[in-house]
Amino acid sequence: MKKPSEAEQARARNRLKASREARHRAKVALINEARVAEDEEWAEELWPDGSIDPWFHRKATDSDFIEKRGGFPHHVVTLALTDPDWETKETVAEWLRKELRHLRKAEANPGAAPVRRGKALARIEISEIAIELLECLAGQKLTCLFQELLDVDRHRKALSEEFSQLEAAAEIEAQTRLQGRPLGVRELAKLMSVAPSSVSRWRRSQSFWERVELRRSSWERVLRDDYFEKIRAEAPHMTDAECFRRAFQMYTESLPERRARHP
Repeated sequence: MKKPSEAEQARARNRLKASREARHRAKVALINEARVAEDEEWAEELWPDGSIDPWFHRKATDSDFIEKRGGFPHHVVTLALTDPDWETKETVAEWLRKELRHLRKAEANPGAAPVRRGKALARIEISEIAIELLECLAGQKLTCLFQELLDVDRHRKALSEEFSQLEAAAEIEAQTRLQGRPLGVRELAKLMSVAPSSVSRWRRSQSFWERVELRRSSWERVLRDDYFEKIRAEAPHMTDAECFRRAFQMYTESLPERRARHP
Protein backbone atom coordinates (compact mmCIF):
# COMPACT_ATOMS: atom_id res chain seq x y z
CA MET A 1 0.00 0.00 0.00
CA LYS A 2 1.36 3.38 -1.04
CA LYS A 3 2.23 5.69 1.82
CA PRO A 4 0.23 8.95 1.78
CA SER A 5 2.16 12.03 0.87
CA GLU A 6 2.77 14.84 3.32
CA ALA A 7 0.10 16.91 1.58
CA GLU A 8 -2.43 14.06 1.79
CA GLN A 9 -1.65 13.53 5.47
CA ALA A 10 -2.10 17.24 6.14
CA ARG A 11 -5.46 17.26 4.34
CA ALA A 12 -6.58 14.22 6.36
CA ARG A 13 -5.57 15.91 9.61
CA ASN A 14 -7.44 19.06 8.60
CA ARG A 15 -10.56 17.06 7.72
CA LEU A 16 -10.36 15.22 11.06
CA LYS A 17 -9.92 18.50 12.95
CA ALA A 18 -12.83 20.10 11.09
CA SER A 19 -14.99 17.06 11.86
CA ARG A 20 -14.14 17.24 15.58
CA GLU A 21 -14.91 20.96 15.67
CA ALA A 22 -18.22 20.49 13.84
CA ARG A 23 -19.14 17.65 16.20
CA HIS A 24 -18.32 19.83 19.22
CA ARG A 25 -20.41 22.72 17.86
CA ALA A 26 -23.32 20.37 17.19
CA LYS A 27 -23.06 18.93 20.70
CA VAL A 28 -23.04 22.39 22.30
CA ALA A 29 -26.07 23.42 20.23
CA LEU A 30 -27.97 20.26 21.19
CA ILE A 31 -27.16 20.71 24.87
CA ASN A 32 -28.20 24.36 24.85
CA GLU A 33 -31.47 23.54 23.07
CA ALA A 34 -32.26 20.75 25.54
CA ARG A 35 -31.47 22.93 28.55
CA VAL A 36 -33.77 25.69 27.32
CA ALA A 37 -36.57 23.11 27.32
CA GLU A 38 -35.56 21.90 30.78
CA ASP A 39 -35.91 25.46 32.13
CA GLU A 40 -39.62 25.59 31.28
CA GLU A 41 -41.83 26.12 34.33
CA TRP A 42 -43.88 22.96 33.72
CA ALA A 43 -41.90 20.27 31.91
CA GLU A 44 -43.55 18.57 28.95
CA GLU A 45 -43.20 15.15 30.57
CA LEU A 46 -45.45 16.42 33.39
CA TRP A 47 -48.24 17.70 31.12
CA PRO A 48 -50.37 14.54 31.54
CA ASP A 49 -50.57 15.26 35.30
CA GLY A 50 -52.19 18.62 34.60
CA SER A 51 -51.14 20.37 37.83
CA ILE A 52 -48.97 20.01 40.92
CA ASP A 53 -51.53 18.26 43.16
CA PRO A 54 -52.18 15.23 40.89
CA TRP A 55 -48.43 15.02 40.22
CA PHE A 56 -47.59 14.96 43.93
CA HIS A 57 -50.34 12.41 44.61
CA ARG A 58 -49.06 10.15 41.81
CA LYS A 59 -45.46 10.35 43.01
CA ALA A 60 -46.47 9.48 46.57
CA THR A 61 -48.66 6.61 45.35
CA ASP A 62 -45.85 5.20 43.19
CA SER A 63 -43.41 5.39 46.09
CA ASP A 64 -45.79 3.61 48.46
CA PHE A 65 -46.53 0.98 45.81
CA ILE A 66 -42.84 0.13 45.31
CA GLU A 67 -42.28 -0.09 49.05
CA LYS A 68 -45.25 -2.35 49.72
CA ARG A 69 -45.30 -4.50 46.59
CA GLY A 70 -41.55 -4.69 46.09
CA GLY A 71 -40.66 -4.85 49.78
CA PHE A 72 -37.98 -2.15 49.54
CA PRO A 73 -36.89 0.17 52.37
CA HIS A 74 -38.06 3.75 52.04
CA HIS A 75 -34.60 5.20 51.44
CA VAL A 76 -33.95 2.71 48.62
CA VAL A 77 -37.18 3.77 46.91
CA THR A 78 -36.40 7.46 47.35
CA LEU A 79 -32.97 7.04 45.79
CA ALA A 80 -34.36 5.00 42.90
CA LEU A 81 -36.95 7.66 42.07
CA THR A 82 -34.95 10.84 42.65
CA ASP A 83 -31.20 10.22 42.42
CA PRO A 84 -29.55 10.95 39.03
CA ASP A 85 -27.04 8.06 39.30
CA TRP A 86 -28.14 5.07 37.21
CA GLU A 87 -26.76 2.63 39.77
CA THR A 88 -29.49 3.60 42.24
CA LYS A 89 -32.16 2.32 39.80
CA GLU A 90 -30.87 -1.18 39.20
CA THR A 91 -32.42 -2.96 42.20
CA VAL A 92 -35.92 -1.68 41.51
CA ALA A 93 -35.46 -2.25 37.76
CA GLU A 94 -34.54 -5.89 38.38
CA TRP A 95 -37.67 -6.32 40.49
CA LEU A 96 -39.76 -4.87 37.63
CA ARG A 97 -38.16 -7.30 35.19
CA LYS A 98 -39.08 -10.22 37.46
CA GLU A 99 -42.65 -8.95 37.66
CA LEU A 100 -42.77 -8.68 33.86
CA ARG A 101 -41.40 -12.21 33.41
CA HIS A 102 -44.03 -13.48 35.85
CA LEU A 103 -46.77 -11.67 33.92
CA ARG A 104 -45.60 -13.06 30.57
CA LYS A 105 -45.47 -16.59 31.93
CA ALA A 106 -48.95 -16.29 33.44
CA GLU A 107 -50.39 -14.81 30.25
CA ALA A 108 -49.17 -17.81 28.30
CA ASN A 109 -51.93 -19.89 29.93
CA PRO A 110 -55.24 -19.36 28.07
CA GLY A 111 -57.90 -17.76 30.26
CA ALA A 112 -55.50 -17.15 33.14
CA ALA A 113 -56.30 -13.39 33.48
CA PRO A 114 -53.48 -12.96 36.06
CA VAL A 115 -53.91 -9.19 36.42
CA ARG A 116 -57.67 -9.30 36.96
CA ARG A 117 -57.21 -12.04 39.55
CA GLY A 118 -54.47 -10.12 41.37
CA LYS A 119 -51.78 -12.67 40.52
CA ALA A 120 -49.55 -10.27 38.57
CA LEU A 121 -48.89 -6.58 37.99
CA ALA A 122 -50.45 -4.99 34.94
CA ARG A 123 -48.12 -3.85 32.18
CA ILE A 124 -49.16 -0.24 32.73
CA GLU A 125 -48.18 -0.49 36.41
CA ILE A 126 -44.74 -1.82 35.45
CA SER A 127 -44.41 0.84 32.74
CA GLU A 128 -45.38 3.63 35.14
CA ILE A 129 -42.59 2.75 37.59
CA ALA A 130 -40.10 2.20 34.76
CA ILE A 131 -40.75 5.73 33.48
CA GLU A 132 -40.36 7.05 37.02
CA LEU A 133 -36.88 5.49 37.13
CA LEU A 134 -36.03 6.99 33.75
CA GLU A 135 -37.23 10.54 34.42
CA CYS A 136 -34.22 11.74 36.41
CA LEU A 137 -31.78 10.17 33.93
CA ALA A 138 -33.14 11.11 30.52
CA GLY A 139 -34.07 14.42 28.94
CA GLN A 140 -37.63 15.58 28.37
CA LYS A 141 -38.03 14.47 24.75
CA LEU A 142 -36.67 10.97 25.38
CA THR A 143 -38.81 10.59 28.50
CA CYS A 144 -41.90 11.76 26.60
CA LEU A 145 -41.14 9.31 23.79
CA PHE A 146 -41.07 6.36 26.18
CA GLN A 147 -44.18 7.66 27.96
CA GLU A 148 -46.02 7.68 24.64
CA LEU A 149 -44.65 4.32 23.47
CA LEU A 150 -45.85 2.68 26.69
CA ASP A 151 -49.11 4.69 26.95
CA VAL A 152 -47.95 6.05 30.31
CA ASP A 153 -48.98 9.57 29.26
CA ARG A 154 -52.59 8.44 28.79
CA HIS A 155 -52.44 6.48 32.03
CA ARG A 156 -51.24 9.55 33.95
CA LYS A 157 -53.91 11.75 32.39
CA ALA A 158 -56.55 9.25 33.50
CA LEU A 159 -55.06 9.20 37.01
CA SER A 160 -55.12 13.00 37.10
CA GLU A 161 -58.79 13.09 36.11
CA GLU A 162 -59.65 10.47 38.72
CA PHE A 163 -57.72 12.42 41.35
CA SER A 164 -59.70 15.58 40.53
CA GLN A 165 -62.93 13.63 40.89
CA LEU A 166 -61.74 12.20 44.19
CA GLU A 167 -60.92 15.67 45.51
CA ALA A 168 -64.29 17.04 44.44
CA ALA A 169 -66.12 14.09 46.02
CA ALA A 170 -64.20 14.55 49.28
CA GLU A 171 -65.22 18.21 49.33
CA ILE A 172 -68.90 17.38 48.89
CA GLU A 173 -68.67 14.60 51.46
CA ALA A 174 -67.07 16.92 54.00
CA GLN A 175 -69.65 19.69 53.54
CA THR A 176 -72.70 17.45 53.65
CA ARG A 177 -71.51 15.50 56.68
CA LEU A 178 -70.69 18.70 58.56
CA GLN A 179 -74.26 19.81 57.93
CA GLY A 180 -75.64 16.51 59.18
CA ARG A 181 -76.88 15.49 55.74
CA PRO A 182 -74.57 12.72 54.48
CA LEU A 183 -75.30 11.51 50.97
CA GLY A 184 -75.98 7.95 49.90
CA VAL A 185 -73.81 6.25 47.29
CA ARG A 186 -76.22 6.92 44.43
CA GLU A 187 -76.81 10.54 45.48
CA LEU A 188 -73.10 11.33 45.49
CA ALA A 189 -72.57 9.40 42.24
CA LYS A 190 -75.28 11.49 40.55
CA LEU A 191 -73.72 14.74 41.77
CA MET A 192 -70.31 13.64 40.51
CA SER A 193 -71.64 12.16 37.23
CA VAL A 194 -69.91 8.85 37.93
CA ALA A 195 -71.03 5.26 38.42
CA PRO A 196 -72.08 4.27 41.98
CA SER A 197 -69.25 1.73 41.94
CA SER A 198 -66.75 4.63 41.77
CA VAL A 199 -68.19 6.16 44.93
CA SER A 200 -68.12 2.78 46.67
CA ARG A 201 -64.48 2.38 45.68
CA TRP A 202 -63.60 5.86 46.97
CA ARG A 203 -65.32 5.21 50.28
CA ARG A 204 -63.28 2.04 50.78
CA SER A 205 -60.10 4.13 50.52
CA GLN A 206 -58.41 5.44 53.64
CA SER A 207 -56.91 8.34 51.67
CA PHE A 208 -60.42 9.44 50.66
CA TRP A 209 -61.57 9.67 54.27
CA GLU A 210 -58.36 11.47 55.20
CA ARG A 211 -59.24 14.09 52.58
CA VAL A 212 -62.80 14.29 53.84
CA GLU A 213 -61.62 14.84 57.40
CA LEU A 214 -59.10 17.50 56.33
CA ARG A 215 -61.77 19.46 54.48
CA ARG A 216 -64.38 18.97 57.20
CA SER A 217 -61.95 20.30 59.82
CA SER A 218 -61.05 23.28 57.63
CA TRP A 219 -64.69 24.21 57.02
CA GLU A 220 -65.55 23.75 60.68
CA ARG A 221 -62.73 26.07 61.74
CA VAL A 222 -63.63 28.78 59.21
CA LEU A 223 -67.37 28.67 59.80
CA ARG A 224 -67.05 28.45 63.56
CA ASP A 225 -64.87 31.55 63.67
CA ASP A 226 -67.03 33.61 61.30
CA TYR A 227 -70.61 32.46 61.84
CA PHE A 228 -71.21 29.46 64.10
CA GLU A 229 -70.83 31.11 67.50
CA LYS A 230 -73.05 34.02 66.49
CA ILE A 231 -75.75 31.61 65.27
CA ARG A 232 -75.50 29.50 68.42
CA ALA A 233 -75.83 32.60 70.62
CA GLU A 234 -78.95 33.73 68.74
CA ALA A 235 -80.53 30.26 68.54
CA PRO A 236 -79.21 28.05 71.37
CA HIS A 237 -81.86 25.41 70.61
CA MET A 238 -80.29 24.60 67.21
CA THR A 239 -78.08 21.52 66.85
CA ASP A 240 -74.50 21.77 65.66
CA ALA A 241 -75.53 20.45 62.24
CA GLU A 242 -78.30 23.04 61.94
CA CYS A 243 -75.89 25.80 62.95
CA PHE A 244 -73.41 24.71 60.30
CA ARG A 245 -76.15 24.55 57.65
CA ARG A 246 -77.05 28.14 58.45
CA ALA A 247 -73.35 29.08 58.51
CA PHE A 248 -72.84 27.62 55.02
CA GLN A 249 -75.84 29.60 53.81
CA MET A 250 -74.44 32.82 55.28
CA TYR A 251 -71.01 32.09 53.81
CA THR A 252 -72.53 31.57 50.34
CA GLU A 253 -74.49 34.80 50.63
CA SER A 254 -71.29 36.67 51.56
CA LEU A 255 -69.33 35.55 48.47
CA PRO A 256 -70.25 38.50 46.20
CA GLU A 257 -69.05 40.94 48.86
CA ARG A 258 -65.88 38.92 49.48
CA ARG A 259 -65.09 38.86 45.78
CA ALA A 260 -65.70 42.60 45.51
CA ARG A 261 -63.17 43.21 48.30
CA HIS A 262 -60.59 40.95 46.65
CA PRO A 263 -61.03 41.27 42.87
